[in-house]
Amino acid sequence: MHSLQAGLAAAEVREVESAIRAETNTLAAAWEAGRNAMHRDDLLGRSAMAVREELANHKNRQLEPILGRRREVREQAQIRYRDSRLWSERMKTLVDAEMERMTVEEEHRTQAASDDRFLAQMLRKSVRDRLRSR
Repeated sequence: MHSLQAGLAAAEVREVESAIRAETNTLAAAWEAGRNAMHRDDLLGRSAMAVREELANHKNRQLEPILGRRREVREQAQIRYRDSRLWSERMKTLVDAEMERMTVEEEHRTQAASDDRFLAQMLRKSVRDRLRSR
């Protein structure tokens, strides 16, 4: 879940960054067209490009705070994701350690039972041998 949220937050940041790049490209194109219009003494073309430039600047000013907020959201989502991963890894380590401990404990019980059977057989044999030697 945290991975999904982090991915969505990153996608939202990329979306705004892409929009800002598009407006920056529009701004560069407006400057170029404005220069060309100026060389041609095209007042209407220069005015149109000035309006286009102003609109691109206006959109960029509107997008910058959105980008800032989305970056904050992305950072928070990444922190939650990282914390979730760390917690998950700690839990996995604890479970693995407990499974190992239980396996070792079971091996000890099995060995103790085997030792007890062996000692019981040895004791029976010893008692039998003493009884026979009498």
